[in-house]
Amino acid sequence: MGTEPGWQSRMEADVREAGGILKASVLLRLGWRRRDLSAAVAGGTLIRIRKGHYAVPDLPPAAIRAFRVGGRLAGLSALRARGVWTPNRARALSVVVPTNAHGLRRPDDASRRLLPGSVRVHWSTTEAGPGPESAELALRRAAAELAPEHLFAVFESALRAGLLSRAETERLRELFIRTVSPHFARADDAAESGAESVVKFMLLQEGIAFLQQVEIRGVGRVDFLLGRRQILEADGAAYHSSPEDLERDRRREVVAAALGYRTLRCSAKLIESEIELLRDAMQALRTHGDLHS
Repeated sequence: MGTEPGWQSRMEADVREAGGILKASVLLRLGWRRRDLSAAVAGGTLIRIRKGHYAVPDLPPAAIRAFRVGGRLAGLSALRARGVWTPNRARALSVVVPTNAHGLRRPDDASRRLLPGSVRVHWSTTEAGPGPESAELALRRAAAELAPEHLFAVFESALRAGLLSRAETERLRELFIRTVSPHFARADDAAESGAESVVKFMLLQEGIAFLQQVEIRGVGRVDFLLGRRQILEADGAAYHSSPEDLERDRRREVVAAALGYRTLRCSAKLIESEIELLRDAMQALRTHGDLHS
């Protein structure tokens, strides 16, 4: 087969149809020869990721690392691979493997055994393909690993990314309301960053009334409006890091001040690692009567 025009594209299509990773034995049953596999690797059509397993080269690196271990992406790793916001501190590789799996390997070297504690391993009786587990199942796993405010932010990010059906959304919402916090009743897809969702959860905890994603004439859209005059901005790292972004933000604050608004701006780093400091600031503003409607 490897001598026919376009054979590389057909082999790649076979692997993609299987989820991006396929056993050599399956490819051989499809009619490919071992020399075809070697030629595909040499030509960059496929990559060999583990003994007897081949993948398309543009498969997410995290998915390849999970497969080298012996499973597929799970929990926060599965969500992150789908573009969901996750806390910076939750970066450990999370993998789900069959309950009968043995000889797990290192994610960056399939020739060596997995070091204890280096990967978060989950066990499952369900056989599945190489792709990340479903967003619903991944969120259920994440609930055991995250603080309530971070789980809230991950849930809202998944909603914004459109990864959950209506039925899945309501199942998770009911679960999280019952087991984590009643504030999950207010989770939606409005937040433009994980930092914004974390702040929203804190405001709900504090019982502070707010409007979210409010358009103020002359200023533009702000993350939160507390009372009539207090703007609260939660700066996600993706949109507030360049010199141009910072200059735009400073100008907005001056314009807002000219219109009688006060602005409190918090970085994503502060929100994720020092949310209690922001909580103290909110309590002080309320004590001094600055959050009145």
